[in-house]
Amino acid sequence: MPLITLDNISLRFSEKVILDEINATIHKGDKIGLIGRNGEGKSTFLKVLAGIVAADDGDLKIQNSTRISYLEQQPPEDNDNTLFNIVAHGLGESGKIISKYHNALKDGNISESSQLQEQIESQDLWPYLHKIETVLNRFKLSADSSLSTLSGGWKRRVMLAKAIVQEPDILLLDEPTNHMDITAILDLEKMLKDFHGTLILISHDRSFVKGIVNKIFDLDRGNLSIFDCGYQDYLKRKENLLNSEELENARFNKKLAQEEAWIRQGIKARRTRNEGRVRALEAMRKQFFSKRKQQGNVKIHALEDERRVSKIVFEVKNIDFSMEELELVKHFSLLVLKGEKIGIIGGNGSGKSTLIKLLLGELLPSEGSIRRSKTIQLAYFDQMRESLDPNIKAMDFVSGGKDYIDINGKSKHVIGYLRQFLFTGKQAMAPIKMFSGGEKNRLMLAKILSQPANLLVLDEPTNDLDVETLELLEEMLVDYAGTLILISHDRTFLNNIVSSTIVMEGNAVIEQYSGGYDDYILQKNERLNDKAPKQSITKSKSKKSSQKLSYNDQQLLKSLPEKIEDLENEITMAQKMLSDPDFYQNPDAQNLTIKLSSMEKEIGQLYDKWSELDNG
Repeated sequence: MPLITLDNISLRFSEKVILDEINATIHKGDKIGLIGRNGEGKSTFLKVLAGIVAADDGDLKIQNSTRISYLEQQPPEDNDNTLFNIVAHGLGESGKIISKYHNALKDGNISESSQLQEQIESQDLWPYLHKIETVLNRFKLSADSSLSTLSGGWKRRVMLAKAIVQEPDILLLDEPTNHMDITAILDLEKMLKDFHGTLILISHDRSFVKGIVNKIFDLDRGNLSIFDCGYQDYLKRKENLLNSEELENARFNKKLAQEEAWIRQGIKARRTRNEGRVRALEAMRKQFFSKRKQQGNVKIHALEDERRVSKIVFEVKNIDFSMEELELVKHFSLLVLKGEKIGIIGGNGSGKSTLIKLLLGELLPSEGSIRRSKTIQLAYFDQMRESLDPNIKAMDFVSGGKDYIDINGKSKHVIGYLRQFLFTGKQAMAPIKMFSGGEKNRLMLAKILSQPANLLVLDEPTNDLDVETLELLEEMLVDYAGTLILISHDRTFLNNIVSSTIVMEGNAVIEQYSGGYDDYILQKNERLNDKAPKQSITKSKSKKSSQKLSYNDQQLLKSLPEKIEDLENEITMAQKMLSDPDFYQNPDAQNLTIKLSSMEKEIGQLYDKWSELDNG
């Protein structure tokens, strides 16, 4: 017998159809991935199942005594409650008694703790205390810590622990991996694989979904399609369905064109026997505009700054950095060259965002030095969405209040630009507070990618994005010719994009590995097993190399980066002058052309010399 049966469930918000006569059954042991575009209503669907939102029509049948726990998308607001109290309250009144007892013991209130102990024994509540302590340990949570002291990822752990302690029959999870580090995600993945109840989850993390689910619910334009298979097989079946839909749309459009040609004949259409055909045409027109409203792909392009950028973007030498006596970076060196794509991973609080701020000059190292290219044009995506004003219109946020924005030297209406990111004209004029988490992220990307940049810094850009947008963002970043620095917990995203991975190993130790996340794990395991020499790559080896060089070569090695950058600036100026057709009337034009050729040859020789000395 199904735990939940949905019979013709319908739900509409104003003009938008969220659920259109949905039918489905959910059984014990199902582990369901709920897939769909941002704004399709995935979170609302979970709230219907949780009883938080009531459907407009249809019948939702839940088997008697079925326990349902729901973890919403947004982490809870800060409060000073302890983690023990929060998790205990998941057990209702019994949990509150246990919570009072724990607090009385902690405060040394013997009288109150004795009274509560009698109450616990009379109601046989000791197993509840064991449950709470077991779950806290499993999630690595400190019982007496305050929620307000935790990061977003740790807050989600707390709320997940509160849901798990109830031992639910059905667990509903809305983007559970948001703001979690990769280690926490792997722990959660194992926990959910071992969970014996029914699971329905929304997640943009493809590796996470692939490792857990055995069934897919695909929510698309109010309709629910059910795929009785894992994520990989779903992708293949979905592609076949989309190809079939494309053929059906072509047939539909051909039929519509024929009917429109017939209606233009006029006289025949007014005959009584043709009234049904006219009504059918009107229905086809409505269907056509409905399809146009819903279909289409996100088109994501990054604008690249046309100015010449130095080959060396960052040169980091032996830096240290501490914050409030906590050492985050120690003896770290790095060389970032133009066009490199670098991933950064590490635990929450390990210093990933701090490292970015050091590179960008927002923080200064206590020791060591960082050289930055003078031609950096930065576009920065902030995971906390700090620049989002909930009351501003989406179009004003992207354009700064103007009707037109400049894209690749061409003026484009901001509403037309936002359509490339699947925002309708109505959405473009709506305040940001009306958007889902994924739509807010997509809006942030629309703004950032409209700005010319030769350096993209993206801090957790995949949070809340639907899979389709995520894959298109991947394609754009792979094709992007500029330099990319990417903080992400999404293993598949990292594997598909980055050429090297910086890992915050803990205790202020930072290592760089070639390749993406899977490559890092392989190299890490090989190093631990002593099957191969350490394969972490550190491109800036000047200190080690200089010990093998003569004094003169050491001095030359130190001076080369500055010489190269000065020469690159001269080359840029020369190219700019020679790009002006009127300049060729100047008698110095020929000399400048010869000089430019000589400088380009010289800079090549300098790079060769730098590489030779740097490699010892």
